[in-house]
Parts: sequence; structure tokens; C-alpha cells
Amino acid sequence: MHVTGEVQMTYGLLRRMSQDAQGRWQRVMRALLLALTALTVLLAILTGFNGRLLYLVLVLCAAFAVTELLPALGWLLQRRLFVEPFRYDVSTSGVDIQTASSRTQIDWSGITRIRRRRHTWLLKYGMSQIPVPRTAFSPEDQRIVDDFIVRRPEFAG
Repeated sequence: MHVTGEVQMTYGLLRRMSQDAQGRWQRVMRALLLALTALTVLLAILTGFNGRLLYLVLVLCAAFAVTELLPALGWLLQRRLFVEPFRYDVSTSGVDIQTASSRTQIDWSGITRIRRRRHTWLLKYGMSQIPVPRTAFSPEDQRIVDDFIVRRPEFAG
């Protein structure tokens, strides 16, 4: 197996990758927080805005904004790195990631877990988690990589 992909990093892609990396429970908490905020705003509109409800709405909105702050800060701090496309090579020996400023080669033997998410493959490598965006590859190549991961039970997570 040898597939090659390339992707131009955008804020939307970075945001989706960040949300995939957060995990299921954080996404559920985020959805609940958004629903609670909407319910509080509806309650405030129906009963009139008093000080306590307005304070609650502001606190809930601030808590929701924190989840959006991480990808936005990542985008602002790394914009110069995202000017050139990222190149990914996935082969039977490992993954090779080339950015504008660096090149990373990861052998499959060093990867302890791979999580297949909707927009990314999350490679657990030592203490770090490296996202590989699915949009860098064609749908056929995505299936090839998924099949390779499924055949390797040591990566199941």
C-alpha cells in the first residue's frame, strides 16, 4: 500500500480536525452547552430579561466560546505555516508528513493507537496525537487506509 495526498489547510478544516481530536464526550458536552444556552435565551425572552438570567446567558455563551477559541488561536498562531499545502504519504512502513517548515516520518511500530474519525485519522504516537485529515486523500485512498488500519488489531481504539 502506498497512497499520497495533499491538502491546503483552511480554518474550517483545522476546526473540524480540532473537534475530532477533542473526543466524543467533549462534543456531547458542547452540544448540551449550546442547547442549554438556547433554552436559557428562550426562557429569558418569554419571562423578561432580569439580571440573573442575563448573567446565566453570558456565562453559558462564554463557556461555549472557549471551545471555539482553541482552533481560532491555533489558526492565528500558525497561519504562516498553512500557506503551503500539507503532503501526506501513507505506506506499509509508516506515515510521512511534509509541511512548509518541517517533515515528520512516523513508523507504524511507534504508533500505539489510531482513532478513525469523521474528518481525520488520529495517530497516537508517544505522548502526542497527530491528526491526518481525510480530505487530503481521494475516497478510494481513504478506503485503502481504513482497510489497512482495520487489518491491524494493535491499532484498535
